[in-house]
Amino acid sequence: MTFRQVWVVVVALAGCREAVVVDAPMEFPVGAPQVQSSWLDKEYVGRVAAVRYVEFRSRLKGFIEQVGVDEGQAVKQGQLLFTISARELAQEVKKAKASVESAAAELQAAKVEQSNTKVLSERKIVSQAEVELANARVAQLSAKLAEAEAHEGQAAIRLSHAQVKAPFGGVVNRIPRKLGAMVDEDALLTSLTDTREVFIYFQLSEQEYLDTSTGDAEHPRAVSFKLANGSAYPEQGVIDAVETEFDEESGSLAFRARFPNPTGVLKHGSTGKVVVRTELGRTMVVPQAATFEIQELLYVYTLDQDDRVRARRITTRARLDEAFVVESGLNQSDRVLLEGVHKVKEGDRVTVRQAPAKTSSL
Repeated sequence: MTFRQVWVVVVALAGCREAVVVDAPMEFPVGAPQVQSSWLDKEYVGRVAAVRYVEFRSRLKGFIEQVGVDEGQAVKQGQLLFTISARELAQEVKKAKASVESAAAELQAAKVEQSNTKVLSERKIVSQAEVELANARVAQLSAKLAEAEAHEGQAAIRLSHAQVKAPFGGVVNRIPRKLGAMVDEDALLTSLTDTREVFIYFQLSEQEYLDTSTGDAEHPRAVSFKLANGSAYPEQGVIDAVETEFDEESGSLAFRARFPNPTGVLKHGSTGKVVVRTELGRTMVVPQAATFEIQELLYVYTLDQDDRVRARRITTRARLDEAFVVESGLNQSDRVLLEGVHKVKEGDRVTVRQAPAKTSSL
């Protein structure tokens, strides 16, 4: 065989190999749309607030004479926290109490005189005018006693303002003013929080509110919570209150969820995300990798009887983490190209590779 004959054979064989490569159909995973139980999780920024929180402000102007707690200390209901200038107030209480006792003694003497005057009047020894004068004296001293008792009560109230006590058990926060500091009225002394339970406030738009069932008093809507670092909070909460009016500026409605906080990890003023789950029931889903967009419309490729791809528009109900919930456009008997939608075009023939069945819910 001459060199020219050998070269012709080689070229012919190369042409055959090229023809085989060009005609070979591409292989892609194909499967039917899945029907399964699905749910949709939506996240909303939430702010944590202690169920019981109170700020302590001075009701008096004076010096801090006693600080009975330290920052971060757990206290019981009724425990003394601060005392402000109590010595002068205690003296005022004693003075007011003495005034009450003096007025009571005067009134008692006037009543004795009133009784004697009445007896003398009955015997015609004194005139009726003397009786009326004695009665007026008793009335005057009764009013004086009532005034003295009121002054004593006011002094006692002022003394009670000097002693700041915990209205409930909780943890004391920062104490900005220390022992001996001068404080004015309404000066912040500290705050007290009880975070064994917390409220988390978040907001929904009007449309989201209409799409979301919040439950009722007997069956409140359950929600979960993500901490600021993205980790899941282990306890589940419930929506227990909804505002009655939408905010005119934002068009949103405020919700309140109540969460148990046994470990105290949630702090007053911290933030995170409230996760509201909506059960969608049995739905048809396709992977996001099986879809593509044309002019903001969503499509998938289905296969005809000849294993050629055909673009089909679908409408979706919701977008999950890795899939779309299909509302219309597909049947469960359709064969859908699950991957590689950007490697084919309308009418291409593909080799079917059966996709493995998935059993987990999205």
